[in-house]
Amino acid sequence: MLKNELTTTSNTALNKGYQTLLQELQSILAKGQHTAYKAVDNIKVQTYWQIGERIVREELKYKNRAEYGQYLLENLAVDLKITKRDLYRIIRFYHCYEKMGSLIPQLSWTHYYQLVDIKEDNKRKFYQKKSVQNSWSVRTLKKQMKANLYENASPQEIKATFQAQLPSETSLEVFKDVLDFNPMGLELKDNEQEMETKLVKNIELFLKEMGENFAFLGRQVPIKIAGQTHKIDLVLYHRGIPCVVLVELKRGKFNNQDIGQINKYISYYRKNMQFTHERDTIGLIICQEADQEEVVYALDGLEDKIFVAQYKASLP
Repeated sequence: MLKNELTTTSNTALNKGYQTLLQELQSILAKGQHTAYKAVDNIKVQTYWQIGERIVREELKYKNRAEYGQYLLENLAVDLKITKRDLYRIIRFYHCYEKMGSLIPQLSWTHYYQLVDIKEDNKRKFYQKKSVQNSWSVRTLKKQMKANLYENASPQEIKATFQAQLPSETSLEVFKDVLDFNPMGLELKDNEQEMETKLVKNIELFLKEMGENFAFLGRQVPIKIAGQTHKIDLVLYHRGIPCVVLVELKRGKFNNQDIGQINKYISYYRKNMQFTHERDTIGLIICQEADQEEVVYALDGLEDKIFVAQYKASLP
């Protein structure tokens, strides 16, 4: 009943306040679900490691009886309702990572599922480190393995990959879903240029709202693609990841076309502007409104590359 009263009232500010609250709560739920899925996946990795360790230990007790090992796997596959193929993979997983402490929490079971196919230790560790350093999805990992990235890499690149420390922060932990731009004097009626001017004028407040370890690199930064000059609204740097963050400011509602634009800029930076010690450049689209379901379908595979945040501004 209350909802009906609010939706029919002429109080625009009240409606806007409710919609902002609703979007924030949806963002909190989405982030919470992602964290929960990540926690469940880490438990899955540890569970499969324990299963592999226990089976190997049992096999070693009867290592002189090869037929028992075959009997063991065939019956366990049926009774545990795990395919024989997956069971072999779980055992191989344990052999590749015989110390549980060698497991990396940033990698999912589906990452390890691909990695255990690599017999050479150095090669496996190379792809493993690259996956974490660059926040590769499983799809990207498979693509890089298929393209023989390790075989085509120079000795210097391989050495640098092994020497590089794994980042303590991930991009998913860094970005907020909702940014409060009220302290910077932003109003809902401001166009993109006015937004940008106010944010840069109040750069300390802006960086504080973005979070820790952000630094400002530039405004309207030009890049040239196919003879045409494009300008990136804001370029930031995050020391904790570490990587360059390209920011596009959008007045109004999130648009699918925004993804294509910023993806082009990110690709340019990754190929031409990125240093070897940095993780891959990522993008952030800041807009007034963004429906979570639409964002999920628009990104589809780009979740580790492009992020979307909403901003709050005062009514004029």
